[in-house]
Amino acid sequence: MNIVLIGPFFPYRGGISDTNQELCESLIKTGHKVDVITFKLQYPSFLFPGKTQFHKNNLKQNVRSSRIINSINPFNWINTSKVINDLNPDLVISCYWTAFLAPCLLVINNIINNKIKKIGLIHNAYPHEKSIFQKTLFKKYLKSINEYVTFSKNIKEEIIKISPFQKGVSLFHPVPEKFGNPIEKYIAKKKIGLENNIRYLLFFGLIREYKGLDILLKSMIEIIKKNSDVKLLIVGENYEPLKKYHDLVYKYKLEKSVSFINKFVNQDEIKYWFCSSELVILPYKNASQSGIASLAIQFEIPIVSSDVGGLSEFIIDDKDGFLSKPDSKELSNKILIALNSDLNSIKKEIKIKKKELTWTNFTSLILSSKLC
Repeated sequence: MNIVLIGPFFPYRGGISDTNQELCESLIKTGHKVDVITFKLQYPSFLFPGKTQFHKNNLKQNVRSSRIINSINPFNWINTSKVINDLNPDLVISCYWTAFLAPCLLVINNIINNKIKKIGLIHNAYPHEKSIFQKTLFKKYLKSINEYVTFSKNIKEEIIKISPFQKGVSLFHPVPEKFGNPIEKYIAKKKIGLENNIRYLLFFGLIREYKGLDILLKSMIEIIKKNSDVKLLIVGENYEPLKKYHDLVYKYKLEKSVSFINKFVNQDEIKYWFCSSELVILPYKNASQSGIASLAIQFEIPIVSSDVGGLSEFIIDDKDGFLSKPDSKELSNKILIALNSDLNSIKKEIKIKKKELTWTNFTSLILSSKLC
């Protein structure tokens, strides 16, 4: 099958770009031809909250992409559709996660030949930060595709409320293989200069309001009272000011128990932060699903997560992970329970789950007769 993927791709960085890379590699492994159409302009710089949209290093890529799309130029969208039509694919997969890009994607889809099957890969039905006309734009995008695929049941339920007759399926967020395999904890700690006698909790990824870092910081008060050997690592780039989080650290005298590693972590370093940690904490206030949870599963690190959105769909509380209300008292209690649990037993269950949540299974389901 000839397939065109529309969405972020290297040199763009971030979870969606990483997901697209692994999707393409999985499709190619199963014998399909894949052309990637990505952005030459994704977000104007004044709209992007981070330091840069791009990887600093010229990483080796197994899949090549064409940087064609200008997200704010309608004439470009028409030309992009012509490029795709000339490729004459059997299937076009477009990635949706923000209403800002909805006009661009829906115009491209509408101009593409109607004989070509069009699937939407939906990361978020709604953006985490609310925007004007987001529901209307998303509904129009849905009309431009034949069917959709989501990474969680939660997203599908949101889509049904918006467009109940649109065909689609909910699958799962596959575990990422590109970041490597688990390594021994003492090796990981030594690599990044962490203390061997400290048990680390990991908050990883972009720092944004909806991710509940404030809840986690407040929960640390009770945790360190009962565990002097526990420390929280906050590893990631901020998409909002850090002052309120630093103020909480000072207010609750957590300076010795909390470390900020405020940077975007290169892909070859990610395994060290995860494999150094006892637990990965997802204190989110709301969420569709989480690529961080998939990373934790890949590195076989137990998760303590808020029971919100799609986060809890693939965690069985006290069996292969831990679930909490998005509340600091509840979260501290659950983290304490997790720290005192048989984590080796939890990891055995994670390994079983990991074998199910593969890219091979995901792409097989996407390309099943049900969708294609």
